[in-house]
Order: sequence, then C-alpha cells, then structure tokens
Amino acid sequence: MMTAERRLPVLVCVCLFLLWSVQSCGKKGDPRPPDVAPPSAISDLRATLIESGVYLRWSIPDAQGGIQNFKIQRNEQDKEMSSCVDCPREFMMIADVSVNDPALKKGEGNSVGYVDVQVKEGYYYAYQIISCDMGRHCSEASNIEEIKISTTVPRGREGVKNTDR
Repeated sequence: MMTAERRLPVLVCVCLFLLWSVQSCGKKGDPRPPDVAPPSAISDLRATLIESGVYLRWSIPDAQGGIQNFKIQRNEQDKEMSSCVDCPREFMMIADVSVNDPALKKGEGNSVGYVDVQVKEGYYYAYQIISCDMGRHCSEASNIEEIKISTTVPRGREGVKNTDR
C-alpha cells in the first residue's frame, strides 16, 4: 500500500501526462504560408480517343513557384453505369508525372499530353488533373472530361463530354 507521500508525486506525474497528451497545437488550417498562392487550376483538359487509349491534353498553368508535377486522376464506370448517378465521383490517381517525365508529351506552346492506356472497351471514364508546384502546393482539380470507350475504332473526340467545374 502506498503512503500519502508517495501518492502525491505519482498523482502529479499522471496529471501532467494527461495535460500534455490532450493539449492541441492551436487552430487547424491550411499548412501553406498565407502569402503563397497555389497554382491555378487547369481549365482546358481535353480527352481524345486514340487507338492505344485515351489521350489527355491540357495547358500548363502559370505558377510563381513553377509547376513540378501533375496528378492525373480517373473515375471508371462499368458498361451499364450502374453506380449511383447522384453520388459524387470517386477519382483515383492513375499517374503522378513530373514535367520532365518522358510519359508527358510536349505540345505546342505550353500544352502537354498524357496517354492512358489502361482503359477497357465499353466503359465510361472521367478525368481530372491537379497541378503541383516545387513547394508541393497543389491546385484545385481541373475541369472534368468524360469519355466512353466504344467497341469500334475510336475517331477523334467522338463520345467525349466536357464538364466544367
């Protein structure tokens, strides 16, 4: 059995531990310094059916920190589009490409492109892209570009629908 002299230091230590463990570090917020603006969102994402898959094309937005990479996201729906129509789309990242990555095709001006070859015939796809600068500050998601992969040979932008945010 503990004496009162020994209980007091133990009780103080327990109280200090509890106070230390429940304290917070203040207001939670954006970890980005307030004077650093994220890159602008991409607004001209376009998808084109090509024989090897879906060719995505967009313009690199201007950013003070310089664009470092692009996070390419895709939503896939089956042939019957049986997923919930009114539910928000769940986008999965299919690629995180650096501006110097050979998978990123340079176009005219400041446009770039990427080919998604992991598509299936008869499925519906929606794409969006997020750009990130050298400080790892990322933009909002781009416009959403929807496309259906038909069972026939693809021709240009046939089956493509653009959904601006």
